[in-house]
Amino acid sequence: MKIFLLILFGALAGIVGGMGMGGGTVLVPLLSFLEIPQKTVQAINLISFLPMCCVALIFHAKNKLLKPKHIWWLIVPAIAFAVVGALVADIASDSVLRYCFAVFLLAVGVWQLVVAIKFIVKKRKQKQSEITNDSSDE
Repeated sequence: MKIFLLILFGALAGIVGGMGMGGGTVLVPLLSFLEIPQKTVQAINLISFLPMCCVALIFHAKNKLLKPKHIWWLIVPAIAFAVVGALVADIASDSVLRYCFAVFLLAVGVWQLVVAIKFIVKKRKQKQSEITNDSSDE
């Protein structure tokens, strides 16, 4: 049963990761249900990320979606802070890491909710504006 769940979780993470949304956002909580230690979950996530991102990168490159002009401004600090994050994760306990990831997911969820609400409000204002413009044309 555990192997089936690992295959299912990998498939879900691959689908989400392939869409560019971060398969680890799905994979880490799912693997936590299997009572795997948090540091091991994070290591599995990092290892699985490499092939997922390579495949997604190939597809995005074929579709000309890559804009590498200023990529080094992202890559250099990301690498530096990945080292810092790895050192902190090595020191922290599994429960602290699990709590930090939960807070991160909650913050991302709230942020996405705010963005969605702003989008809905903007669309409603545009529709209202179109209705007002249409009625004034008559």
